[in-house]
Amino acid sequence: MGSLIEYFKKKTAENVLEKAIKHAQKVQDCVKELDKGIEILLKEKDIEKSHDIFHNVDLLEGESDTLRREILADISKGELSPSIRLDLSHLIKRLDDVANCTNGVARRIATIPKLFWEQSSAETIELIRNMMKTTIECGEYLDKMVLDLLGERKNLKEYSRQINILEHKIDLLNIELRGSLQETDYKINAFTIFTVGNTIDILEAISDAMEVVADYIMLLMRSARAL
Repeated sequence: MGSLIEYFKKKTAENVLEKAIKHAQKVQDCVKELDKGIEILLKEKDIEKSHDIFHNVDLLEGESDTLRREILADISKGELSPSIRLDLSHLIKRLDDVANCTNGVARRIATIPKLFWEQSSAETIELIRNMMKTTIECGEYLDKMVLDLLGERKNLKEYSRQINILEHKIDLLNIELRGSLQETDYKINAFTIFTVGNTIDILEAISDAMEVVADYIMLLMRSARAL
């Protein structure tokens, strides 16, 4: 696996590196746009505007998919060893999982009726916003980590540690949110309850996916040192 680190140092990797950076940034754009939509939905209470932004998340995720396919096409044509090709494919796939989870939240939250938000407590609303804000912070560290991996690789361990801390914080917020939700006597149908629960699960999964990327990068670094 460590051979991927050596590959990043070569001039022949410049095209793939450039696209990999764009892909990571596009993934981060998805997360930021989701946060923007959630803020407009929960704070400004503008349903129509928030739905337009959630649709933007879908478009950004599609652009991320296009970049992913281009990278995979590039590495399939290049004269790369099977191990480098496999390592890079796994890295790109794990980053893509972050965008997929983000889009999953955007698609589902747009279907939750206004009545649910009107009945939700201020505590519930704030917990959802905090989960999203912490996810944004986690994503910023992941963005730094990917750039550092493709650059000088000086701060990977610290970035990974911060991602682990933030992911755990999101887990705790998720538990607190579920408790808050159960304190409200909602007058909504069972399918809305199911959709809300599913949306929260995927919201939490965004940071889980980020942590998986971080762990994989650290695995690559440990393998490189072992060579």
